[in-house]
Amino acid sequence: MKDKPRIRILLYSDYGAFAGSENMPANLLNSPVIRRDFDLLFAYRYSAKYAAGMAARVSPEARTIPLRIPAAEALLEALDLRGLNFFSLLLRRTGIFLLLRYLFALYAAGGLYFLFRKVRPDILHVNDGGYPGAYSCISAVFAARAAGVKRVFFVVNNIAVPYLRFTRRLEKPIDGFVGRNVSFFVTGSKYAGERLREVLSLPAGKVRNIPNGIADREAVESLEAVRKRLDVTGDCVVLGTVADLEPRKGHKYLLEAMALLRSGYADFQKVILLIEGVGGERERLEKLAAELALDGNVRFLGRESHIFDLIRAFDVFILPSVGYEDFPNVILEAMSMGKPVIGTRVAGIPEQVADGDTGLVVEPADARQLASAIVRLLRNSEERKDMGRKGRERFNALFSCDRAISNYSALYSELAG
Repeated sequence: MKDKPRIRILLYSDYGAFAGSENMPANLLNSPVIRRDFDLLFAYRYSAKYAAGMAARVSPEARTIPLRIPAAEALLEALDLRGLNFFSLLLRRTGIFLLLRYLFALYAAGGLYFLFRKVRPDILHVNDGGYPGAYSCISAVFAARAAGVKRVFFVVNNIAVPYLRFTRRLEKPIDGFVGRNVSFFVTGSKYAGERLREVLSLPAGKVRNIPNGIADREAVESLEAVRKRLDVTGDCVVLGTVADLEPRKGHKYLLEAMALLRSGYADFQKVILLIEGVGGERERLEKLAAELALDGNVRFLGRESHIFDLIRAFDVFILPSVGYEDFPNVILEAMSMGKPVIGTRVAGIPEQVADGDTGLVVEPADARQLASAIVRLLRNSEERKDMGRKGRERFNALFSCDRAISNYSALYSELAG
């Protein structure tokens, strides 16, 4: 008797929309359970940087299909890199860019159509950033319909963009097609799911919530080595944040909260804030730190190679986001290492941090609330340890890699059935 053929799943992602959402594709591709139960292939819009990152994180056993699909955003990046900023700005400010975006999306749909006809997947799993996010991900839905792929689910890893701008309202018919031809949408947070339902006018049963899972990683550098390299002495309390240096991440309010600690915490000289990340805000933030006389307490680290090793050196993890956030993987990473987390009441962050139990949740853009939360944890080392322990337990129960793999495996089986 012949074995029943395994269900073939094609996972497609666009590197331009990947950002922090790359964990789940890597986890799925590395999972022995998924490889055992399903025939999984991974196709992605190629970039050298993205391919190198995937090669570093994904098992050689995984079958990958890099696709040379042009995109309007890639054209802008190329112009900027060549110093042709005037032409880049001209494209951004005119309808030419919108036209190019749709033309490239049409081209992507054609290429993906031929891929789907060749691979003939039973299930197409599209992994996007936000919505509409990367246009090639939307092209994949059109290509799937044309190629006869019946089962499609679409993962949205950020907050859907409402129809506030004229250019966004033009996309309503496209969104309607996507909504009708996707079996399920999946979001990392319940908040993002509700926003997606509102924007696309979807019925409740068409949106599922599956939090991204985080895989444990072995230490490359010891805790002692990290602290020594960063010149952190043993009696210091280390606060830390890991985020791109962008206004939406709220670093400004964290620096202002640090300045308020000077009068609110007696051992302020023993408090160190480590800021990991790169971005256009670095110069402005460094200037603000100097104006607030925080030079001795705040250190900008740039980009660290091994984020897990850095987070292990923190006593408290802080993410002061003020907007355009969903379900930050970095908070889950901190919880996985038993760190108490201070986050803001933005999008899915309150779904991650159990306020008063595994950490503290404060209002966004409120430096005083943030300072009060920091002082509370600075003054009570036992509470910090207790919150960290409960955070690890919450992570294991809800946000581990195994839990996420199990959820996706169940969804694959449901669609296949």
